Amino acid sequence: MSRFMSDCGRCCGLCCIVPGYLREQGFPRDKPAHQPCNHLDGSARCTIHAERAARGFGACGGFDCHGAGQWITQQLFAGASWRDSANTARAMTAAWHRWLPCFQAAALLEAAIPMVPDGAVATLRERIEALLDMASVANAPAADPLALQRETVALIRSLLRQGLCARGPLR
Repeated sequence: MSRFMSDCGRCCGLCCIVPGYLREQGFPRDKPAHQPCNHLDGSARCTIHAERAARGFGACGGFDCHGAGQWITQQLFAGASWRDSANTARAMTAAWHRWLPCFQAAALLEAAIPMVPDGAVATLRERIEALLDMASVANAPAADPLALQRETVALIRSLLRQGLCARGPLR
């Protein structure tokens, strides 16, 4: 089982607050970033979850934070919510921007483990741990999501192209 799975019940609805969305993305209206979706209830649950696609919010179902939301809520903020105070909301928003790209990259690396030879698994595991090392990035600026994704994919491709891939053809 993946270590990078969302558990919405342990999060305070960060994915419904931090990102903005636009009509151009297929939503029925625009929502500014850092504003709660109007379908988010007081318990950080979606009031239209079962019918979100039919109501024009189908893109919500395709989003996965890979566990960043509950990690931020439970680990970094000890179960606090963005609703607790404006300062907490700002700090949680900053944490989302800082950590979501790291969790996305770590999930991609974890998914690549079965495809690389045994000798390369340690490299991927080390990179995963480096991405999630709070001490090394506590004061670092937020990761550039596209650059981090490119670096992650390049690492995986490099390990596969070194002729080390013994678990099947490289496509």
